[in-house]
Amino acid sequence: MLLDLRETVRNSKPIKYTLITIICIPFVLFGIGSYFSAGGPGNVAEVDGQEISAQAFENAYGQQRRQLAQMFGGSIPEGFGDEQALRQQALDGLVRQQIVRNLAIENGFTVSDKSLASAIQELGVFQDAEGRFDKERYVSQLRASGTTVEAFEYSYREDAAVAQVQSGIVQTAFTLPSERDQLDELTRQLRHVDVLRFPIDQVREGIEVTDDEAQSFYDENKENYKFPERVKIKYVRLSAEALANEIDVTDEEALAYFEANKGNYVTAEERKASHILLNLAEDASDAEVEEKTALLTSLRERISAGESFADLAKEFSEDPGSAANGGSLGQIAPGVMVPAFETAVFALENAGDISEPVRTEYGVHLILVDEILAEKGETFEQAKPRVISAITRSQAQTEFLNLQEVLEREAFDNPESLQAVADSTGLEIVETDWIDGGDETPFELSDPRILQTALSEDVKDNGNNSDPIQLGDNDLLVLRTEAYEDQRQKTLDDVRDDIVAEVTDSKAGDLLESSMKEARELFEQGSKGLSDIAEQTGGTLEADVALGRRSTDFDPAVVRELFELPKPSAEEPVIHEATLANGDRVLMAFNRTSTEESAQESASSAESASLANPIKGSAEFSAVLEAIQSGVNIKVNESVLSGENQYYGGGGY
Repeated sequence: MLLDLRETVRNSKPIKYTLITIICIPFVLFGIGSYFSAGGPGNVAEVDGQEISAQAFENAYGQQRRQLAQMFGGSIPEGFGDEQALRQQALDGLVRQQIVRNLAIENGFTVSDKSLASAIQELGVFQDAEGRFDKERYVSQLRASGTTVEAFEYSYREDAAVAQVQSGIVQTAFTLPSERDQLDELTRQLRHVDVLRFPIDQVREGIEVTDDEAQSFYDENKENYKFPERVKIKYVRLSAEALANEIDVTDEEALAYFEANKGNYVTAEERKASHILLNLAEDASDAEVEEKTALLTSLRERISAGESFADLAKEFSEDPGSAANGGSLGQIAPGVMVPAFETAVFALENAGDISEPVRTEYGVHLILVDEILAEKGETFEQAKPRVISAITRSQAQTEFLNLQEVLEREAFDNPESLQAVADSTGLEIVETDWIDGGDETPFELSDPRILQTALSEDVKDNGNNSDPIQLGDNDLLVLRTEAYEDQRQKTLDDVRDDIVAEVTDSKAGDLLESSMKEARELFEQGSKGLSDIAEQTGGTLEADVALGRRSTDFDPAVVRELFELPKPSAEEPVIHEATLANGDRVLMAFNRTSTEESAQESASSAESASLANPIKGSAEFSAVLEAIQSGVNIKVNESVLSGENQYYGGGGY
């Protein structure tokens, strides 16, 4: 029934427009904000009465899964990601955000329209190739990501206010000099250990794994050995970069662009000039104009006879800003001065030339060219590669925006095929072999969102085209799933090498544990030194190894464990056992501590050192947040949190 309704709506323009009108009415009456704070049972939680929508929760949860998948090369290993734990983490993050948001509102933190506009214009993703804010790009990028301008600016304003709250705590934390000295001493502490190492490679070589052992291990761990689910897809990809590669720019087009945008490549000729100004009102009489003009003409003659322009400017010029400097106006670029003045100063051919008296709205001027600064920059031939690149990017961006609208419309209106999209856009339909997000997945399809979308219910089960997936700036992909295979059991032959390696390591580990236990017992009996114990048990001794907190001689986790041990007494070391990442076992005898030497600062530099401590500030912010959260009324809709009712599910608090 739903499919019939869908087809009826798609094929009837009157019904489409009626539905659009119905949908638009709430926006007009209540504003778009109501759609971003939906109330009712679809909310996943309330924080002091402020609702967290299920839509926001699912977005945060999806983003968390994508980030985790990227850590593992595109897909989350089976059994690694506890879905309920991930959902809880996503909710905890949203709750903390809402607490800080409430704190910002309660304390009057806000962001002005001017500051908001300035911050958004500084975002590189919304700037053109020349680094200028591009409003058309701004709107198109938001549209491509499924966000409206109003929603983005509302969210960005809230985030900026929240950032003010956080930075107000983090950036104002400080450390007392005594605390800093103590922390410095702890940071430079060295722990001296004797290390008895039992290398796993020494015992691996003598271990054999029988077929029965391999079979038994496989049978016990069969569920861990499966091929991931996989799909074959068809897709079309719209990329501004690909469009740019198809654009040919003629020399004529490049030259026209260069001339029209010459300021980007060439610094125009500039001049250093001085003047003598005699003020005149705009409604000055002809007699007054003639009088001032005659005076400047006489001054020009005196300068030609050898008198100093600067001296006469100091005596006669009525420009308070330049007279004291001998009339100097400094460096003048085209477009800076009023037209009549600029025309006169750039008409003079050589440095040292003096103009005839020039009338402007400020009065009458006598202008001297002090120096001519020639045009500099790139020639057309030098700038040509960048000019062509700028043209192709601009044309590709325009074509991308035009085709994006067509692609989105055709993919939605014709969900059962990509052919209409290809016919309308000229894009090629690409068909893949099996992909599962693993190492053999082609690089261009390695974005985890592609496989995730191909496996979604609407695309895989219902056979519809996907929504456009934004893979990057001006890079969209629409796909459909052509074939699907669920997880398949791997045979013993498929994983034999892996199993043999695991069983070998397990057996080797047991042997090493036995050797290390024997070594510890001998050491604790005190009958032999470590050198003799190493020889008897097959270990290798590394004596008096000094390890700092950032030492790389051993795994970070082992170093961290070492620094968590209590200090040893003078008579007896502290014994610690550890397994290294490569499988080696180590028995450590922690004997003593020392302090690493460091360059001493002078008293003056120590006094002037900043006491600001952002790390401590972050800890203080977390403590403040935890304290506030303990008094916040938080209600959770467990049915939405568990995934039983996503987006608009029912259930009470």
